[in-house]
Amino acid sequence: MEEKFLENITILLVEDNKNDLEILNKTLSKYFKRIYTACDGEEAYKIFKENKDIDIIISDIEMPKMSGLEFLKLVRLSNLYIPFIITSGKIEVSFLLEAINLNASSFLSKPISIKSLLEKVDILCEKKLYETRIKLKQNEIDKYLASVDKVAVIYKMNSLGEILYMNSAMREISGYSKNELKGLKFQDIIHPDIPSKYLDNAWDVVKNGKLWKGNTKFISKDKETFYLTNTVFRLDSKEDEFITIAFLTTQENLEKRNFHKKLISTLKDFNIREYNYKNKIDILEKDSNSFSQVRNENEEQIQNLKAKLRKLDSQVSEYENEKIQDNIKYSSMLQNKKEELERYVNLIQIEKAKAEKFEEENYHLKSELKKNKEQVEDLKDETFKLYKRIKDLREVFKEDSLKK
Repeated sequence: MEEKFLENITILLVEDNKNDLEILNKTLSKYFKRIYTACDGEEAYKIFKENKDIDIIISDIEMPKMSGLEFLKLVRLSNLYIPFIITSGKIEVSFLLEAINLNASSFLSKPISIKSLLEKVDILCEKKLYETRIKLKQNEIDKYLASVDKVAVIYKMNSLGEILYMNSAMREISGYSKNELKGLKFQDIIHPDIPSKYLDNAWDVVKNGKLWKGNTKFISKDKETFYLTNTVFRLDSKEDEFITIAFLTTQENLEKRNFHKKLISTLKDFNIREYNYKNKIDILEKDSNSFSQVRNENEEQIQNLKAKLRKLDSQVSEYENEKIQDNIKYSSMLQNKKEELERYVNLIQIEKAKAEKFEEENYHLKSELKKNKEQVEDLKDETFKLYKRIKDLREVFKEDSLKK
């Protein structure tokens, strides 16, 4: 266990022997943030109610005013899960069974071994450490999601294809309002040109808990086409929810660039035709002076047209350069966001694996506790049989005495 984490743990120590209480308090204070002390269950319960920062309770069983078991019962009325360690010189089977039913965390025999006590506290703190880390990671993820939500296109759906959520960017692009999401399905936003086999393969990947990445064509409420670079995954293996985090691709910009290239090519062809036309005029001028006036008029028109073409060509070039710079800038930003997204997705996968591991360990602990309870029940039955046997023997002995 990390020492810095232990320094943030607060313990309530309950012991009616003042000498033992002082020794334990002095020792535990070296390791933990704060130690509350009480000499009986009544005082301990008052401290417990007044201080919400208590993380672990260590209590004796046999105490004046209120026993440790009665104190545990009161604690469980308001908190079912706070770790509770019971200390006692001897524990009766009946007390042991009741303590187990009240979800006592652990038992220590007196005299208390500090090493054993610290080991048990360390084990109990593991869960709190894990929960603290999960909370910090969740806060970090929430902050990241908030930043991603501002630049990314995000939506959620279930395995039936029903849209459960769209962020503002996705609603703006798709043209649907919040009120229109109810009843909206994935088939309503995916472009009909996308083959069903392509979609089935993507579903198979994400349903198996893996990431799916790819570029997909979508259609808005107004039947306008848009393209997204998608990362689709399942947040929780037990939940029927799939999240898509995507970014607009430059497909539309590429189509615009292709259009401008075609326009430039057309202008060049026009210049060639204009040049050939001028040559023809020169030939006609040599053949006949009667065409001089016509040639002058055409020349003036041609010069005006060339000036317009030069201006138009300059504007197209300038616009083309601006688009190239915008595309470079957008591509760079898109790459950065993709890298951030991958880090976030990897983080989620790691935390999900940790959570599943914790659940598995918790399952084993519960199984072990169940076995312990069964052993205690067997011990109780065996004890009952022994008591009955002793009682029977006493009766026999009594009868023999009377006969004599």
